[in-house]
Amino acid sequence: MVKNNWTIRLVSVITLFTCFSCHPAGNRLNVDTSNVDIQAVKIYRYEQKLFDIPSDNLISELQKIQADYSVFLNGDLSDSLNLLPLINYIEDTVLQNVNRDCQRVFTDLDKLETEFTDALRHHKYYYPEAELPAIYTYISGFDYEHPTQIMENNLLIALDMYLGADYFRYKQLGLPAYMLHRFDEQFIVRDCMKELAKTTINYRNIGAALLDLMVNEGKIIWYTNAMMPTVNDSILLNYSAYQMEWAKNSEGAIWAFLLENEMLYTKDNEPIKKFIYESPFTSYFGAESPPRLGWFIGWKIVSVYMQNNQDVDLQALMNDYDAQKILQHSGYKPGL
Repeated sequence: MVKNNWTIRLVSVITLFTCFSCHPAGNRLNVDTSNVDIQAVKIYRYEQKLFDIPSDNLISELQKIQADYSVFLNGDLSDSLNLLPLINYIEDTVLQNVNRDCQRVFTDLDKLETEFTDALRHHKYYYPEAELPAIYTYISGFDYEHPTQIMENNLLIALDMYLGADYFRYKQLGLPAYMLHRFDEQFIVRDCMKELAKTTINYRNIGAALLDLMVNEGKIIWYTNAMMPTVNDSILLNYSAYQMEWAKNSEGAIWAFLLENEMLYTKDNEPIKKFIYESPFTSYFGAESPPRLGWFIGWKIVSVYMQNNQDVDLQALMNDYDAQKILQHSGYKPGL
């Protein structure tokens, strides 16, 4: 049974922990990438090319751009079965208006291209043999579950999912209010780096216990931070400033709750859902708490592990699926 009166019960476990200040990334992420040579990132705007095509010359114009945008246009364009869905997409008046909104918000992508160049330079630093992805933008039709995707080493960015928390169509669609803050330009590079992180993980090797899932999410966040070493923690964790502060101030209490209720090795769906899945908050700790506190604790475990094990590089971390070993070798002991 879960012991819900956690703020009172923590008094009984306070002596279990050593109080100290844990800086999540530490100096391990302050690497010198000045000698890493990559081409400046160019983002290819499929939505501009597509919606600018005149309807009376569709097939020939599509054929002109097919080679450059084959990730989207990989079929036989002379086949009406392939062409009809594309025509319906282009002629959808809602999508046409959404595209106009995207062009207004994203008049140019210079800032994003600079940020991507820096992030991918870090990726090349850690993975020198890696082929860097090409990056494209498009209109997804509000695919909020997949705002960024990787297909055949192409990063795809759904611009319609980054129009700002106040964009009126999000509310019209009934998207959950607690999600809206992340539909903003400042999350684009972070979301893409998370997708890159996931490509380094063999998900069949991840255990089913809560600790396994927490550490895996912590690895993804640490990887993302390695690609973006100056990113704000609240962006990294997808928290508001208040939620980030709450999590940091409550770290010891969260860890104590997990230990006291013997949750680290559980495979039960309820605690996994509450600590790992998206939600407005983590219900064990009340409506003021942030969601996905398992991600936060997993990130802290991995951060301390990497700080205390300087011989472990990023590739070794991402290839290590022994969450128990990572926890043990981290020396993780959050203060109260």
